[in-house]
Amino acid sequence: MNKRLWAALIAAAVTLTSTAVVPCNYEKIVTSAAQKKPNGSAEVADTSTDGRTTAGGFTFSINGTEAMITGYSGTATELNIPTKITVTKPNSSSSNSGGSIKAPADSANSTDYNVTSIGSNAFSGHLGIKTVTMSGGTDKDGKLFGLRTIGERAFFACQDLATITIASTTTSIGNFAFADCVALNSIKVADGNQRYKIIDGALYYYTAGTGTGAYSLEQYPIGNTAKEYKVPDTLATTLTEIGEGAFWGSQNLESISLTSTVKKIGERAFAECRKLTSISMPSGVTSIGVEAFKGDHSLEQVTIPEAVTVISVGMFQDCAALKTVNMSADVKMISNRAFQGCKAMTEFVVPANVTMIGDQAFAQCEALKQVTIPAKTTSIGSGAFSGTTVTVLCHNGSQAAVYAANNGLTLERTYTVSFYTNSSYSNVISSQEVVEGKDAVPPQVEERAGYRMSWSGDYTAIRQDTRVYQVWKKLFAVTFVDNFNGRTEVVQVDEGGVATPPEWTMNGYSLSWDTDLNDEIYSDTTIHAVWQNDSTGDVIDTDIVKPKKKGKELTKGNYIYKVSSAKAENPTVKFTGLVNAQVSTVKIPETVSIGGVRYTVTAVSANAANGNSMISSVIINKNVTSISAKAFYNCTNLKKVKLKSKSITKINKRAFSNIHAKVKFYTYNSQIGKYRVMLRNSGVKKPRVKRL
Repeated sequence: MNKRLWAALIAAAVTLTSTAVVPCNYEKIVTSAAQKKPNGSAEVADTSTDGRTTAGGFTFSINGTEAMITGYSGTATELNIPTKITVTKPNSSSSNSGGSIKAPADSANSTDYNVTSIGSNAFSGHLGIKTVTMSGGTDKDGKLFGLRTIGERAFFACQDLATITIASTTTSIGNFAFADCVALNSIKVADGNQRYKIIDGALYYYTAGTGTGAYSLEQYPIGNTAKEYKVPDTLATTLTEIGEGAFWGSQNLESISLTSTVKKIGERAFAECRKLTSISMPSGVTSIGVEAFKGDHSLEQVTIPEAVTVISVGMFQDCAALKTVNMSADVKMISNRAFQGCKAMTEFVVPANVTMIGDQAFAQCEALKQVTIPAKTTSIGSGAFSGTTVTVLCHNGSQAAVYAANNGLTLERTYTVSFYTNSSYSNVISSQEVVEGKDAVPPQVEERAGYRMSWSGDYTAIRQDTRVYQVWKKLFAVTFVDNFNGRTEVVQVDEGGVATPPEWTMNGYSLSWDTDLNDEIYSDTTIHAVWQNDSTGDVIDTDIVKPKKKGKELTKGNYIYKVSSAKAENPTVKFTGLVNAQVSTVKIPETVSIGGVRYTVTAVSANAANGNSMISSVIINKNVTSISAKAFYNCTNLKKVKLKSKSITKINKRAFSNIHAKVKFYTYNSQIGKYRVMLRNSGVKKPRVKRL
């Protein structure tokens, strides 16, 4: 009989809404129960006449009253997994005589089986299927029905499969069930499922109510176009595991970031993620499964968390771009094929505590030129370095040396350099194999506040096994201060050591210090610079701070000044204005201290308070020698001016012009005549000068 016709008849039979009898000429009697559209709670029926294959093309096995889907031979692209299979056997009393067809007289030959599981590999590698819908729920009689279990690799490598709907009744999904389904971009879980949940498009298994308990990422939709995966915020503290094959075959992911709660990464979790260049694994990860990163062709660098002690079988196999793998000294085993085919790797240092290197661990690492193997490695598997031209660096007489000799590998002798925390050599920090004559690289150690660490011995130009330990010396701060030039430098000195001063210079001066630099340091110390003039021999007091440069504007309180002389022995400034002009009294001080320097105030600048109608009183103290043009011009409310300085030699033009008509000037009796003339010459018509 034509197979295509037979398939069409079976498909037609599945859609019947009542029992139908296929003519005996077609060799089979196919009975089909009513079938509803799957909606997550509706039963989906199928029929079988041989107890092995259904009308819809499903193969199955029976256990009691339950059936398991074991395979599929149909051609549907939108696949509905049946929840019930009715098996009908031909009634032996039916007759085909005379060409007539009679329906079975005895319905006892029909048996219903509840489909509760999909077997391992049931649909594995099946092309053409685009959607799969699995159903479950409560039937019209109030009884539960539907899929509970999906077996391992059930839909593995169904490369046209884009959409999956998982039943609310499903409580177990086997490893790699949907792995390598490269078109998969939509995973759905029917409402009410107590074990599986979709979050940001990915399938998670959880052990308690929504949002609580521990979560495991079971399947990422690898057909998704996103380039980055980050753990959803809702799972930041509950995701503990990346399931087996969860990202296997992702076509687009370039980076993956996991949270600190993740403890386990399953087998082949990230295998064949060909664009993956970056993965961030938290320190809490304790195990990474077989072939976890196999075939990740773009991955160049990986850091293995410190708690991982076994590099599992094929973990980085065929990672063609991989150059660097950072591992802790606690790694004890490099398993079979762990780095096989890592063609970009040029150098590898086996961690000091590795005891076994597996079969073909570094086979076909074509660029690998050098591998360092510690003395603790006592087992090296068959073909560990086949297909390489590697040079083995190892202890003379070690198992690695014997292996190299027996397998025709180039050998260089090494020595063990060990770094310890104490002089009793009871606590090792790290050990490394160093080629004869080369230098060891000391480990990074945590700093200790207030101390400097050094090593007890030399670890350079190694020619024998060497042990060194940490030596901690208390540190003291030595502060070198140059007040005159406004500079400071702090150096840390070991207890009992001597300080090395900074190399400061200043034109025309020689530098010395106020403390003997040969004194041993046993406390925090401050040392001051002493400057001596090369021409005069004069010494600048160590407490003197260098004045600001001439012309530099300075502010003290509400007053603005400008440096008029930067000579260290007598720096001067002139008053130039106010920060806030809303004041009634202006008092020019004798001196002003700014930035550690005491400046003498010797002048009032031109236009210093020009036009300030708020000022009613001005006091000019004894060090002022000149008042420049228009200093207080147009201060129309200025009624009182006290000239306390006996040193004023010049009051410039219009310094006090256009001020209050009844203004009075006050000064010492000895200066009244002189200042009256100066004021008149500056533009005050009839200056009234009175005694202070």
